[in-house]
Amino acid sequence: MSEVASAFLVAVERLPRERYPATHSFNSAFGKLHRILQTKLPPHLLPLFVRLRAFCIRQVFTIETRVHINPTFRLLLSTRIIPPGLAFVAAAGSTMYALRYLYVNALDLLTNLVGIAYPAYQSIMCIEYGDEAEHAYMPENGVAATPVLDRALGIDAPNLNKKQWLMYWSIFGLLTTADHWAGPILRLFPMYRVAKIAVLVWAQHRKYNGATWLYDTFVRPLLPPPSTMDQAQQSHERRTNADAKAEVASVDTAADEQPRSSFSSLLVSSVWESGNGLEPPPVHTRV
Repeated sequence: MSEVASAFLVAVERLPRERYPATHSFNSAFGKLHRILQTKLPPHLLPLFVRLRAFCIRQVFTIETRVHINPTFRLLLSTRIIPPGLAFVAAAGSTMYALRYLYVNALDLLTNLVGIAYPAYQSIMCIEYGDEAEHAYMPENGVAATPVLDRALGIDAPNLNKKQWLMYWSIFGLLTTADHWAGPILRLFPMYRVAKIAVLVWAQHRKYNGATWLYDTFVRPLLPPPSTMDQAQQSHERRTNADAKAEVASVDTAADEQPRSSFSSLLVSSVWESGNGLEPPPVHTRV
C-alpha cells in the first residue's frame, strides 16, 4: 500500500504547477512536514504518514481536476490577474454555492443533473468506442499520457461497459416514473430525494457499478439460459427457411399451370392445311 502511495506522490511531482497550483502547494506543505517528522516519528509510523499524505493530496487533486470544468475557474485563469491558487478557491467556492442553492431551492433539478450528466457522457463514449479500451486523459495539460502515470494519479479510462449503462438508464427510468407519486412518498419518507441521489450515484459510480450488480443479481436469473435462446433462434430460422422454400415452390407451380396466352391461336393451321377436302383457289397466270 505504501508503494502505491509513493508512486502517486512521485506522479504528482510531474504535474504542471501552473495547472495544479493547489495540489503542488499541499504537496509542498506535506513534504516539509514529512522532513520534520522523519527525525521524530518512529520508523514504523512513517509509512502510515505517507499513506495519509497521499490520501489528502489525492482528494485535492481530484477536486482541482473537477474544478477545471467550471467556467468561472477557466475565466479566472484566462485573465492571468488573479493567482491560480486564489482562482481555485473562488471556483471551488462558486461550485459549492451552486450545489447548495440547488439543494435548497431546486432539488429536483439537482437530482436530474446528478442522474443524467455523467451517465450521458459515459454512454456517448460507449457508443463511439464500444468495448474497446480507450486511453484518453488530459491531453492539454502537457503531461505525457502514459498508463503508469495515469494509474498512479488514479485517472481511469471511460467505463465502456454497455451492460452497465443500459441497465443504468432502466433504473433511472424506473425512478423517474416513481416521481409521479413523489407527493405521497415525500410525506412518508421526507429524505426521498436525497436517497434517490445516493442510489443514482451508487448505480453509476465505476467503483461499485450498482447497475451491473442489480442486473446480475435480479434480472439475469429470470432470463432463459443462452443455450435455450440459441435453440429457439435456430428453430425459428429453420421454420422461416421452410416457409420461404414452400412459397417459392407454390409460385413455380402456379406459373406452370397458367393457361397459354391468346396469341397462341396464331399457331393453329389454316383451313387449307387442315385436310378438310378444300383446295386452295387457282392462281391465274397471265400469258
